[in-house]
Amino acid sequence: MGSGTTAINAVIVNLLLLFLLKAICFFLGYLTVRLGYALIRDGAKGDFTFKADLAGFKADLASVSPGLLFVLLGIGLIGYAMYVNKVVDYREDRPAAAVSTKPPESPLP
Repeated sequence: MGSGTTAINAVIVNLLLLFLLKAICFFLGYLTVRLGYALIRDGAKGDFTFKADLAGFKADLASVSPGLLFVLLGIGLIGYAMYVNKVVDYREDRPAAAVSTKPPESPLP
């Protein structure tokens, strides 16, 4: 087997891992949104205060329905699954050990 076969195998494995990541994120996002919907439907109330301060950015969240919070978290997880991208860098003339992947760039500044 030549280096061409190794490069093709690396691409196939990376595509399978990317599909698996997206499928798991979609499934967990769906479950989270479904849980949030059930909490909203059942009328669950939550009295809490959430404050965050990160690099000069401040956020305050007070007395929000827990169901709405779960719906927003699920939507965020599904959005991440749609956004994530995996780049495979390979060339035919490089040995198998030189096949590498670069992690996706973070959407956060």
